[in-house]
Amino acid sequence: MKKDVIYIDVDDDITTIVGKIKSAKERIVALVPPKRIGVLQSAVTMRLLTRAAGDVDKRLVLITGDSALAGLAAAARIPVAKNLQTKPEVAEVPALKVDGDDDIIDGRELVDPAPAADADRPKSAPATSATPSASDKKPATPAKKNTPKVPNFNLFRKKMLLIGGGVLALLIFLIWAIWFAPRATVVITAKTTSLSINNNVALKLEGATDTQSRVIKALYQEQKHDVSVDFTPTGKKRVGEKASGTMRLSRTSISSTPISVPAGTAFSAGDYTFVSTESATLSGTSVGPGGLVQSGASVKVVATKIGDEYNLSERRYQSSIDGISAQGTNMSGGSSRDVTVVSSEDVAKASERLKEQKDTSAQAKLSSSFGSSAVVIKESYAEQLRGMTPSVAVDNEANGPVTLKATRLASMFAVDKTELKKYLVGSVENELKGKKSQKIYKDGVNDTKFSQFAESGGNYTVNLATKASVGPTIDETKVKDQAKGRSYGDIQSSLESIDGVEDVDTKFWPFWVHKVPNDTKRINVEFKLKNAS
Repeated sequence: MKKDVIYIDVDDDITTIVGKIKSAKERIVALVPPKRIGVLQSAVTMRLLTRAAGDVDKRLVLITGDSALAGLAAAARIPVAKNLQTKPEVAEVPALKVDGDDDIIDGRELVDPAPAADADRPKSAPATSATPSASDKKPATPAKKNTPKVPNFNLFRKKMLLIGGGVLALLIFLIWAIWFAPRATVVITAKTTSLSINNNVALKLEGATDTQSRVIKALYQEQKHDVSVDFTPTGKKRVGEKASGTMRLSRTSISSTPISVPAGTAFSAGDYTFVSTESATLSGTSVGPGGLVQSGASVKVVATKIGDEYNLSERRYQSSIDGISAQGTNMSGGSSRDVTVVSSEDVAKASERLKEQKDTSAQAKLSSSFGSSAVVIKESYAEQLRGMTPSVAVDNEANGPVTLKATRLASMFAVDKTELKKYLVGSVENELKGKKSQKIYKDGVNDTKFSQFAESGGNYTVNLATKASVGPTIDETKVKDQAKGRSYGDIQSSLESIDGVEDVDTKFWPFWVHKVPNDTKRINVEFKLKNAS
C-alpha cells in the first residue's frame, strides 16, 4: 500500500504541518514527529490535523512510541504505529488489516475522524505488546492522563524579537527627534533702500567686464540654415549662331613693306561685318614683267552678330586696314531665335520674397541656446541673407521655374548672469563708497532690462536698467548666536534690537519643536526686504 511519509521538524508549526498534509500525493499520510515536539502535544492540535486531513480526503497515521502522543492521537481517532513497519492501532477501533506487502498500512480500513463531541473525550492508547485479532479485540479501558502542555518557544521567540525591535525603533526615533531633527529658520525683514541703475554700456566679445569703463563682456550666438524661393523668369533675349566663312585678302598698295593682318580684323560689306579669327602677313608688291605683282592670303572669318541675314553670297569686303581688301566666299551657319532668360529684375524680386519669409521659431531657438545662466538681449536679434544664387544665371535661357537659394544667418547677443552681476555689484559699490555698514541685499540681476541696442562700425551698445536694494549690514553669524536655544518670544525681543532689523519671524521643524537648536549648523537665516524709500 502506497503512502506518503512526512517527517515533522522541531520548528514546524501547525500551519506548516497542515500544508504538508494537503500537498501529499498519496491518500495515506504517515506523520513522523521528532523526539522533542511541542506543537503536537495538544488535543486541539490533533483534532485540527484530523479535520484538515478529512478536508482533502487523506487518512493520517502517527508514527511514535510516545505514550502521551499516542493518547492524544487516540482522542482524535488517529491510528498510531511504533514505526513504519508495524501495524497501526486506534483505541476502540479494530486493528487494521495488513496485506503481505512491505507496506502494512491499509488505507481502505482507516476510519474517518470521530465527531467533535467524541473527539473531546480522550481515550487511552491500546497496549502495544501484542496485536489482538479483529475478532477478539476489546475496547480499551478509558484512562485519565494528564498530558503536559509544552510551551511554544518559537512563538515566544518571535514575540520577544518584535518587542525588542519595537523598543529599539522607539529609542532611535527619540534620539533623532531630540538631538538631530530639530531645525529652525529665522526670517529677518531688513530695512532697505532702492538704488536705480541706468547706463549705456558697450558689449565686448573679448576682454573683461569693467564697471568704470561701462563695458560688459557679452555672448554671441548665430545659427545658419538654407532657404529658397521659386520664381518664373520674365527676361527676353535673342539667341542663335553666327555665320562664318573664308576671305581671300589682297594688297592694293605698291609698297614693298610687308603688312600684318591680325586676328580680329574687321571686313565690311554694307551693313554686314565679319572679323578674322586668325592672323595673316602680306608681303609688299613688286613690278615685274607684265605688270604689278600683288601678294595675298586666306583667313577664316565670323559674323559680328547672330542671324541668318549674315548668310551672304560671294562678294567684296573692305578691310579696316588701309590698302587691304578681301573677297569673301559664301557665308553660312547664321541663325537666330527669341528665348526667355533670367533677368536681374527677376532675381531682385525673388530676393525680396526671401527677406519677407520669417522663421518664427528661429529667435526662440537662438534664445534657448544661451541657457538659463544668461540674460538675452532680445533687441539684438537680426537676420541676414547671404550667398543668394539662382539655379540659372542671369541672362541665361530658362525653360521653366528657377530657384533662388540663400543662407539665412540669425544672430543674437546675451550677457552671462555672472558678468552682469559683476557689473551691477561694481556699480552699486561705487555708489556706497563712504557709507558705513551698508550691504547689497538685491543686486538687480533678475530685474535687468535691455533696450536701445545699436551697432556702428562693428561696435555694439545697449541700454541697461534695473534696481538694486541696499541696507544696513546684519551679521548672520551674530543672528544665529543670539537665536540659539531661545523660544519664539525671546528671539524676537533679542534680534529686533539689532540695527536695521524691521521684523523677526521664526519657523520651527518638526512640529513638536518649540526652541531653536543650540547647534548653529541647524539654524538657517533668511532675509526679506522692506524698502524704506
